[in-house]
Amino acid sequence: MDSNVIEGFKKDFLAIKNRGFVPSNRLHDTGIGKTFEDLMQIVENNNHLADYKGILELKSKRSLSESMFTLFTKSPSFPKGVNSKIREKYGKPDKKFPDCKVVHSTISALKFNTFLEKYGFKIEIDNAGEKISMLIKDLAKDETIEKDIYHSFADLKNVIEEKCKYMAVIYADTKKENKTEYFHFTKAILLTGLTFSKFIELVEQGIIVYDIRLGVYSSGKNAGKPHDHGSGFRVLKRNLDKIFKVEEI
Repeated sequence: MDSNVIEGFKKDFLAIKNRGFVPSNRLHDTGIGKTFEDLMQIVENNNHLADYKGILELKSKRSLSESMFTLFTKSPSFPKGVNSKIREKYGKPDKKFPDCKVVHSTISALKFNTFLEKYGFKIEIDNAGEKISMLIKDLAKDETIEKDIYHSFADLKNVIEEKCKYMAVIYADTKKENKTEYFHFTKAILLTGLTFSKFIELVEQGIIVYDIRLGVYSSGKNAGKPHDHGSGFRVLKRNLDKIFKVEEI
């Protein structure tokens, strides 16, 4: 990576750190990332380039956040719109909005899991077909009923090379005052060294898993409507050093 990018990021991050607590620019969980990007003067976009100078992908976390780290979110390549099918066919009614079904399940390449005591999910590397397939089993019949859902190697490789080669994870302390959340960005960690071949190897080992997170909007104008919370490939935070070279900056 261009050392000027790293030095520029360090300088910009330390300036933000020294500001102490700043108010969130957005409600809900996305506020932390949006606030940091605004302070970094990064224009919000949906293109394929990494966040900081097109090279460094940024991820912001609350200091007491969950134990899983999301490498990237990516719906299956095929069939198109399959998440809606998974939700309707295999989901369970949401507790608050029973008209909307939800699916939350962590899927490994090591073995089938158990979902609702009825279904099992598993991911499987298909090197010949150049894809990672998602298999769904009917546990009562011990029969695989879905075999044609997959992420293509090409799609995954593009994401890894464009979004995961160089990543910075920014941690923030939080507090609330008068219903406004405030963040103090206190620490940044640089993650480098992930290649596509290493990614495939770690999926096979069960270190990288796939999370289906098909939920529902719990409040606001979309309350009760389906919401994909970001199904994607994740890893336990304690295993980050098995995937990346980790450097605190």
